[in-house]
Amino acid sequence: MSKISRRRLLKAGTALGIAGSISHSIGKTTAQSSPALEKYVQPLPIPAVRDPDGKRKGAEYHEVSVTEFTQNLHPDLPDTTVWGFDGSFPGPIIEGRRNQHLKVRYDNSQLPSDHLFDVDERIRGTKPEDYPQYDGPVPEARTVTHFHGLNIEHASDGQATMWKSPDGITGPGFVKHVHDIPNRQSRCTTTYHDHALGISRLNVYAGLAGFYFIRSQVEENLNLPSGEYEIPLMLQDRSFNEDGSLYYPDSFVANFAGDTAVVNGAVWPYLEVEPRRYRFRCINQANGRTFNLHLKNESGTAVPTLYQFAADHGFLKSVVPLGPEHTLKSLLLSPFERADIIVDFSEYAGETFTVTNTAEFPFEGKNEGSDLPEVFQIRVADPNTKPKDTSADPADLALPPNSDINKNAARTTRHMVLSMTMDKYGLPLHLINHSRFFEETTVKPQLDTTEIWELENTTHHAHPIHLHLVDFSVIGRGPNGTKEPAPNEQIGKDVVRVNPGETVRILVKFGDFTGKFPFHCHILEHEDHEMMRPFEVVTGNENGPSRKSRPQKN
Repeated sequence: MSKISRRRLLKAGTALGIAGSISHSIGKTTAQSSPALEKYVQPLPIPAVRDPDGKRKGAEYHEVSVTEFTQNLHPDLPDTTVWGFDGSFPGPIIEGRRNQHLKVRYDNSQLPSDHLFDVDERIRGTKPEDYPQYDGPVPEARTVTHFHGLNIEHASDGQATMWKSPDGITGPGFVKHVHDIPNRQSRCTTTYHDHALGISRLNVYAGLAGFYFIRSQVEENLNLPSGEYEIPLMLQDRSFNEDGSLYYPDSFVANFAGDTAVVNGAVWPYLEVEPRRYRFRCINQANGRTFNLHLKNESGTAVPTLYQFAADHGFLKSVVPLGPEHTLKSLLLSPFERADIIVDFSEYAGETFTVTNTAEFPFEGKNEGSDLPEVFQIRVADPNTKPKDTSADPADLALPPNSDINKNAARTTRHMVLSMTMDKYGLPLHLINHSRFFEETTVKPQLDTTEIWELENTTHHAHPIHLHLVDFSVIGRGPNGTKEPAPNEQIGKDVVRVNPGETVRILVKFGDFTGKFPFHCHILEHEDHEMMRPFEVVTGNENGPSRKSRPQKN
């Protein structure tokens, strides 16, 4: 069936849509099994660091292409058609330095006009009538790139309605072609990825994601493993057809996960390391899968500790050890959370470790077993002479102070309810405060003020909630939001996992920019289907509803 006829069927066949979607309201789709692929037969690719294309208004300037191409993801698969930045999946590493502006333009003019996947027009953002005060066309292929987690002006944020099509049609929120990145954070491991309204799940799954690092002298003074001993890790999942093409459901599925692990664009790769310390910059870039990561070896003997020193943004209060011998047994990352860790392999020459995953899908906070139990493999060399390693011992690492937010400065408490209902097509509809994306903006924090947000999850699985513009501290978890959060999620966050039946309390300071920004669930299927709301940072006295006007649950 052609794309056009399939879309017409989806628009006309409401009853068929209801029948097909109910089975996906809680679990994942199981309609596709990838070809059997041997694990650990290809090395882990390391994305290249992108060189600037010159200068623009005194700032380093990058002009990044967004194109469709083929790339081999596994030796036993035919080449796979993907979308990517600068002809690679994932895209190249873009680096900025603290307080030094960077300018970036994304050129998608060479993308085909047809999307790589079927576009379900029941999802808001895919038709002109979906937008207030807009009567222009909504092309099938359209992209906008968001710099995740950066403290950045509204016009450069890469928000959902700021999209552009290959033939130059722009969305109603489009502002400008060149993004200005001020790099205000002290350090950052993050991502640039697509954010187009109604199809971000399709665009990211097609391959539109890359690494973005902010470097600073403060971090460099710590003497962390660097150069070839600094390994970026982008964790994803995919499903494949027999011909090597990516499989994604033809119509909307609220909870979809691939059955194959993909790391840095390679299926189940291996990494060869020396017996010394390595830094890993980890990003969970899966559409909706949570990873709960462990190191395992075949003998079941001791494994090296994972020393986490940073979360999404700045440094933690102190290094947090993770592993079987520690309070926290594993590294838990919901979609788009990040972690910087150091692993010391110096006592494990000749050993092989498998990075395993125990998080169920959809994630409910149980960690009782995964349908994707293995992610990649690490092989430690056994050289005749021990390599020289002058990097700092992570167990003794003294971290610089982070910008911990003053809880006593909070002037407003807001209560947000995460809920699920069904839309008019019978599709699962996840909402924040029972409101959809284009409804009136009711959250209006004042510039330079601090607020407490309470995120109450009334649904059956976890939601990773992301706020644009700001980072925040997590100050409470549990049924009443009073349980102390884990030490590796207390500060420097821009995504927080909210488990079923739990209220998570976060402390947010709103600066340095005014304007409208979104906050949303970062399960991309939920974000695309209305689990996204705006907040507006203002300079006046408008403040929106607070905890005193708590909305009612379903």
